[in-house]
Amino acid sequence: MLGRIVVHGGAGFWRKDLRRGLRGVNTAALEGLEIVQRHGSAVDAVEAAVSTMEDDPVFNAGRGSSLTAAGTVEMDAAIMDGRDLSAGAVALVRRVKNPITLARIVMDRTDHVLLAGPQAEHLAEVFSLPTVNPVTPRRLRLLRRVRKRLGSRDRWVEKNMKLLAAHPEILRKDTVGAVAVDDQGNFAAAASTGGLTMKLPGRIGDTPQIGSGLYSDNAAGSATATGLGEIAIKLVLSKTVCLLMQKGSSAQAASIFAITAASRRLKGEAGVIAIDRAGRVAAVHNTPLMPWALATSRMSKPRSWPHGRIVAPVRTTA
Repeated sequence: MLGRIVVHGGAGFWRKDLRRGLRGVNTAALEGLEIVQRHGSAVDAVEAAVSTMEDDPVFNAGRGSSLTAAGTVEMDAAIMDGRDLSAGAVALVRRVKNPITLARIVMDRTDHVLLAGPQAEHLAEVFSLPTVNPVTPRRLRLLRRVRKRLGSRDRWVEKNMKLLAAHPEILRKDTVGAVAVDDQGNFAAAASTGGLTMKLPGRIGDTPQIGSGLYSDNAAGSATATGLGEIAIKLVLSKTVCLLMQKGSSAQAASIFAITAASRRLKGEAGVIAIDRAGRVAAVHNTPLMPWALATSRMSKPRSWPHGRIVAPVRTTA
């Protein structure tokens, strides 16, 4: 089978960071492509791609993670191997440089799927993973602007969905992710995020929840979601896409169905990338932008786009 990798930099609004985002997804896809071209595994390819985006502060993951209402960082990540449905995830991680690598350790080296908070950090220490202070000056500036517009934290807690609608810059960019299939026909998916700006400390979104944030199964394909995590959780979005692909839908048709449901039933921002068993790919979202890139083992370099297929948009302006 022809190896493929698709990566996205997050569904959202982006504005002036779009050019940097496109360069970033290209670089990430190239990292994964090089593994695929060396006949490496899909799971290695998606881990490498997401790790690259975690190291790029333009993305809301790793070093560029959003800040909570308390001004702290709480990162989530997950990875899944379609060969045997192995999966690993971490949540509420504060100092690990690459949460996706820690999620891979959970998958490969423990009997668990999801670890959160201090125990996840302890596992990172056991395996001597690098640490970093992920709080960046640009994220601090954004937090100050959001706090000024939203007023008290109590108001944020009470009306966060309405405030998201009034201030879409809060969702300026979101979760990063990758899906791949290697030349043996094995699928994998990976995702990482800093979550929503001004989220309550302790909030866990869709990214580390297998089935919502991502899913991968050789019998179906792979999918990973982006956007407002609560939307993907309620729709079990990635599993929904994979189930439709397993039943014969193309990646594009399955993704359009899922994102249309996010718009019409829940009226929330969402995006998804997917690869089906025939190798067809999709990048579908209801936000103005979602930088993404595609590479196959026959390509010398990836191709990237500022958006994929936009369906049932919930907003048209930022």
